[in-house]
Amino acid sequence: MSQNRTLLEVAVFTPESAIVACQAGADRIELCSGYSEGGLSPSAASIKLVRQSVDCKLHVMIRPRIGDFLYSEFEKEIILEDIKFCKITDVDGIVVGALTQSGDIDTDFVKTVVETAYPMQVTFHRAFDISRDLFSSLDELINCGVNRILTSGGKSSAFEGLQTLSELVKRAANKITILPGGGISPKNVLEILNTTKAREVHFSGKQLVKSKMEPLSRVKLSSTTDTDDYNWYECDFEVVRKMIYILN
Repeated sequence: MSQNRTLLEVAVFTPESAIVACQAGADRIELCSGYSEGGLSPSAASIKLVRQSVDCKLHVMIRPRIGDFLYSEFEKEIILEDIKFCKITDVDGIVVGALTQSGDIDTDFVKTVVETAYPMQVTFHRAFDISRDLFSSLDELINCGVNRILTSGGKSSAFEGLQTLSELVKRAANKITILPGGGISPKNVLEILNTTKAREVHFSGKQLVKSKMEPLSRVKLSSTTDTDDYNWYECDFEVVRKMIYILN
């Protein structure tokens, strides 16, 4: 990556999308499953085979279920075991988030995550955006040794959260990386980066894919809005290339 260009992380929700994103020139991939659920942990086989198939940096979402980020002790054990698997699979980083019942950072657990993940990088995901106080959470995550925070500035999208994102970048200084994400596209990325002065950016570059199957029945086994059994998202090579062109 050129030192003059912002680092581009692409969120992908299928293993093949990871390969497409890397081929298109992504600097880093965030490998997830469960687009409709906001991103869940991918399978062990997906992690292993994607790691074998891509040369770019690979970060893996560690989120055992849909819902909030207040985890039981059993769920925390699952998270730690997933992290250990990522480490032995030569993954570069993990993406995780955990909050307390009052909406603060679960600092004890996050410290355990950082220790378990080392030397992998640790990104705290957008659970940050629903924490009780973003700036207190920022300080806590710095103290925990987290490497970066994926955030939309406490809003539904990074564009809506521009002012807060800018303040977070200033306060983070060189102690932690602020990674803007949420609704970022080639149309708005330059304004977001120019305003916030962030040095990394996160987007999905996705396109809706329609199934080629022609089943006898159109019974739907899932009930989401934009994705279902016959429509899902894959990474769009050209959209990623367009983003890289703009960032250059």
